[in-house]
Amino acid sequence: MSLSSNSVLWAVMAYALAIATSSLLLRFFPVVRRNLEHTSKNRFTSVDGLRGYLAFGVFIHHSAIIWVFVRTGVFDMPKDPFYAQIGLASVALFFMITAFLFWSRLIQKGRDFDWLGFAVSRVFRLYPLYLPLLLLVIFSVFYVQDWTFHDSVLEVAGQVLAWLVFDRPDINQFTQTGGMIANVTWTLSYEVFFYMTLPLFAMVFLYRQGWQQTVLCLIGIYALYQLVGWEHSLKKHILMSFLGGVAAAYWVRRPALVAWSQTRQAGVIALLVLLIVLTLFRKSFAFFPLLLLTLPFSIIASGNMLFGALALRSIRWMGEISYSTYLLHGFLLWLMMQRLPLLLPIDSKQPLTFVLLAALCSCLLMVISTLTFLYIEKPGMATGKKAANWLRQKMQARVQVL
Repeated sequence: MSLSSNSVLWAVMAYALAIATSSLLLRFFPVVRRNLEHTSKNRFTSVDGLRGYLAFGVFIHHSAIIWVFVRTGVFDMPKDPFYAQIGLASVALFFMITAFLFWSRLIQKGRDFDWLGFAVSRVFRLYPLYLPLLLLVIFSVFYVQDWTFHDSVLEVAGQVLAWLVFDRPDINQFTQTGGMIANVTWTLSYEVFFYMTLPLFAMVFLYRQGWQQTVLCLIGIYALYQLVGWEHSLKKHILMSFLGGVAAAYWVRRPALVAWSQTRQAGVIALLVLLIVLTLFRKSFAFFPLLLLTLPFSIIASGNMLFGALALRSIRWMGEISYSTYLLHGFLLWLMMQRLPLLLPIDSKQPLTFVLLAALCSCLLMVISTLTFLYIEKPGMATGKKAANWLRQKMQARVQVL
């Protein structure tokens, strides 16, 4: 069995192992079951299920990239379109999910949208898990380098500060430091740009009050585009993927479209379009593949469970822990595929050995992601709610004094 082959057998095996591990966690650990039952309320269940497939799809994509790297020493995209697209299309759909959820909330709440809660929640959603991961990266860099400074302390501090805003410079001259986490944080810059510009887009399209406001908001959007992308320019063809989520937010508000989306015919069309994108394109971030992806996403957002594939409890739990899965899988792959062979008599260049290690990673990733969600992500989100309430009370008290 080889990752360079055209067979998707090993990818199916990896999904099966992850789903089985998730099922076992739900069966034997009541805390996992309780969390899934609690978070299922007032949620787009179909979108939650989709998240589970997407986050693990990125893991499969990066596993294939690591397979190329351990054999050639070069980080390169897999030659097979499926293994390239399962990561690219997954990220595009993740961006659509972000835009769909928040634009839907904006349409629903209008001027009553809780901007303070939104801003605080985003900080406490991204950083509680990211900061421990960054500490692991810094520790690993200096461990590999025998605790020796190759750059000055100030230079290292500057590099770490850049990582805090999701850039990935090499730390202490450790080549390809970002490769330790599969460089996944590039997507967080796009998420941050979307979060920061959301109120401006709302004032342009939802809170319209004259052309002067529109012009000022457009200038602000451009300024944020330059600010967030100051180190590595934000690419317009990637930003287009957010439009698919906005389109879906309007799609699900058309009863006729929702009714059709929940039919078997729509489910078949959604699966066919996804198959076409995964097998016939080498890019997802281009106008036509993004247009294609918007259709199955809109169908799924309308509640189509794709013949039960999105309704599985194990998949919905994988969706719940998807941020951990996405953020941590690169570091796990680095440990298992690049560091472990230096400690044990195994050769990750051998196809069977690599696939066995990837299979082990599939299971470990579900366990680790469950633990980090329960004990880092969830407490972080709860703290964010408390922080937002505290700030709201302070602001209200100040207004009363004035």
